[in-house]
Amino acid sequence: MKPVLLLVFLLLPAAPQTQNSTPVRRARTVLEQGAADSDPDVRREVSVALGLPSRRDSTTNLLEKLAADKDHLVREAALVSIGDLRDPRLAKPAHDALEDEVPEVAFAAARTLFKLNQPAGKQLLIEIVQKEARGKTGFVRAKLRDAARHMSRPKSAMLFVAQQGVGFVPVPGLGEGFSAMGSLVGDPDFSARATALIVLSSDRSPEVRNQIEQAFNDSDWSMRAAATQIAASRNERSWRFRLVPLFEDTNRRVRYRAAAAFLRLSGPAAPAAK
Repeated sequence: MKPVLLLVFLLLPAAPQTQNSTPVRRARTVLEQGAADSDPDVRREVSVALGLPSRRDSTTNLLEKLAADKDHLVREAALVSIGDLRDPRLAKPAHDALEDEVPEVAFAAARTLFKLNQPAGKQLLIEIVQKEARGKTGFVRAKLRDAARHMSRPKSAMLFVAQQGVGFVPVPGLGEGFSAMGSLVGDPDFSARATALIVLSSDRSPEVRNQIEQAFNDSDWSMRAAATQIAASRNERSWRFRLVPLFEDTNRRVRYRAAAAFLRLSGPAAPAAK
């Protein structure tokens, strides 16, 4: 080959790897083998990792099987990844998991369906917030509702807080408040109802707004704290005077957040929520 032609050849960009290239096949094989591993910790890691590829990649289909895994931590992780992918084709495993006997898994399913804009997820979250759902025997079993009431610190909700910011509206000069939110959700006494309310708070519908407003006067301290945190995160200035009575709240986690949130909402006006 002549020197000039050789130089041109060497300067040409490398051909892009095709979907059938060896590294792609190896990557898929690694995930497939991990999903079939006998160690549940390995399967869980695969479930978490599968939230990263494009939802068009065939490996994401592994999540359907992992969402029905015999280990509940694997099931929960798979459902969270389905929510991250926002792939409506994977909604069925989440629907099936709504009646899972492990509350954290059912909660992850509801949160995932909520992210997929599936009405069933929003309905379950609202029923958890309301505590009572008599006459609403549709898709949610009474057993699941009772279990969810006693559930504390669901990991899927903690992931939601970290990833979504619960409808956070940034305002120049004001703190983000993510650490305060994480502290609430991580509290061992923080109720499933309050966690469900936080997950719902990115929804701007009148129905969810009404649930948040009722929470300011709820008998559960974690509901009051959640409402206070949501008001601050969403920069809902119209709610700031609902916080004033909470300055005297018997629970310090509510009391101090209410005072800080009031100051935040009494400051510079926030931009209109989109």
